[in-house]
Amino acid sequence: MLWVRYNSRENRAVHNAHLKYGPIVRLGPNEISVNCVDGGIRTVYSGGFEKPDFYPNQFQNFGLPNMFSMKDSKPHSVRKRMISNVYSKSYIQSSQDTRKITQSILFERLLPILHNMSGQRAPVQVYELNYAVTMDFITSYLFGVSNDSNFIQDVLMRKEFLGWFLNRNEHIFWDQELPWLKHFVELLGIHLVPEWINKANSEIEAWTLKLCQSGQRSLSLLAQSTGNAGETHPVVFKQLSDSMASLHAKAAEQVEHRSAGPVNLLIASEMLDHLAAGMDTSGITLTYLFWELSQHRDLQSLLRQELFTLSPPLTFPLATSTPSLPNPRDLDALPFLHAIIIETLRIHCPIPGSQPRVTPSTPTSVAGSPPLPGGVRISAQAYSLHRNPDVFPEPEKWKPERWIDSTKEQRDEMGRWFWAFGSGGRMCIGSNFAMQELKYVTAAVYTNFGTSIVDDTGIEQVDAYTAGPKSQQLTLMFERVK
Repeated sequence: MLWVRYNSRENRAVHNAHLKYGPIVRLGPNEISVNCVDGGIRTVYSGGFEKPDFYPNQFQNFGLPNMFSMKDSKPHSVRKRMISNVYSKSYIQSSQDTRKITQSILFERLLPILHNMSGQRAPVQVYELNYAVTMDFITSYLFGVSNDSNFIQDVLMRKEFLGWFLNRNEHIFWDQELPWLKHFVELLGIHLVPEWINKANSEIEAWTLKLCQSGQRSLSLLAQSTGNAGETHPVVFKQLSDSMASLHAKAAEQVEHRSAGPVNLLIASEMLDHLAAGMDTSGITLTYLFWELSQHRDLQSLLRQELFTLSPPLTFPLATSTPSLPNPRDLDALPFLHAIIIETLRIHCPIPGSQPRVTPSTPTSVAGSPPLPGGVRISAQAYSLHRNPDVFPEPEKWKPERWIDSTKEQRDEMGRWFWAFGSGGRMCIGSNFAMQELKYVTAAVYTNFGTSIVDDTGIEQVDAYTAGPKSQQLTLMFERVK
């Protein structure tokens, strides 16, 4: 299995094994994969199965844990309680900060660029632009809109950051699977991972620290009521900073609450995890959503008809000087828009790879197996769950209508197998933010433009934990619609 992972064939190899052998497959002497809901992901991801070293080895920042990299559920739960409220659907939909962020990014950055490019009949490299959009959204929510990345407009910084970020992915094997071997051979002067990777990680961490410092300055200005009236709060940064301060003040002597490091770096580690995940996953999703719709002009027209039922519609240029957004609840209720996004997340899941856990010390049965001893690596992967032909007929086809034309029972069953955000207590905390962001961006684009493919060479997803296009590019033409 290590050789399969090293050669980036894990997702398809595991999926083919499940097709051949059923819902539970032994991948190695001490590793199992499951591909079912009952007795599978419901058992493994509902508690009691902790994370293995895979996560801290790869996802710590500044050498310190964040919520995603934490192995044990207890510290994870403590951290999650600190910030979960600002990622709840009700909070995001009613947040004036989120509203201002969306207005700023759509009407002051993204739509003007697409309007100009369409007027010039110039093609747009949307893979890179989508990463810019999603990074601007998440950093605005983390640190405030005046402190965000502004990658949509700052093209040079965008390209520099993406150079650091994206080119690391092909070198993650050693840290994830054999970190001890990597460290051992480094003592002999052999570097299995190029040394520039460390420099890229340092640059990303330094950039994140600057954002944290800007967020802290904004908090001070807002506390003094000297902030700009159009400014937004550093929502997540403030929430985590306040919660960490409260925790340390109330529980400084409790061993389980003692810091694993300096508080400012613990916060920075968490912020870096959020901004990286928020950019990467939603950027990939938008890319494949645009690609699929660009092959179906009829579906673009159907979507546009639905989008013009919003009040006000997301038309650009603006009829007035003040941008206005439709109510997020009205947007969320659009069935075809929702179906397009969910189906894209199904067939082009941005994180299709396995999510490993470790069996507990008490022998436990999964997917009809005999009781498994403790310490067995066990995982499921969205790639396979999303391709069950009994649940998703013609699973390799992008068919958004499946989420509308099916019976309620069929939709409910598809929902049980849908795993783009994971499940259980450790599912993606940013899922509500991501869905609202994806819906507003998609609605803004297809209210105003039609898209067609110029160059989709290498659009196939890589076989990896996080899976973007092999070529890291997609070029489209945007045309104004009447």
